[in-house]
Amino acid sequence: MDTMTPVEQCRAIVNDGGLTFSPVRPAPVDGFMVSIAGSERTIPVESFDPEALAQYVADYACRVTDQGLFFGAWVDGGLVYLDLSINVTDRAEAEAMGRLESQLAIFDVANGEVISL
Repeated sequence: MDTMTPVEQCRAIVNDGGLTFSPVRPAPVDGFMVSIAGSERTIPVESFDPEALAQYVADYACRVTDQGLFFGAWVDGGLVYLDLSINVTDRAEAEAMGRLESQLAIFDVANGEVISL
């Protein structure tokens, strides 16, 4: 369960390159994060602020709470990517799900690595 404020979350996303969080459950420490198609939002880093993050969280809060999903955020190429993701324990299953969700990559939580699909 994430207890960081939106200001702290924004700082972590920009400074650390990303963050996985949920208001109702602890962030995973292993497995693979797979983004769910249709929930993506991109924001230029220079425009990314706590209000933008809070709006995204408000827009998708019920899906995170009701469907066991997580909020995901990462920075790439001057953009902050926000999405909903699911933690999958099996790598082969995560890769297959990532392809079904039209994702370019999944994230290996334990090793902190992006796995291209």
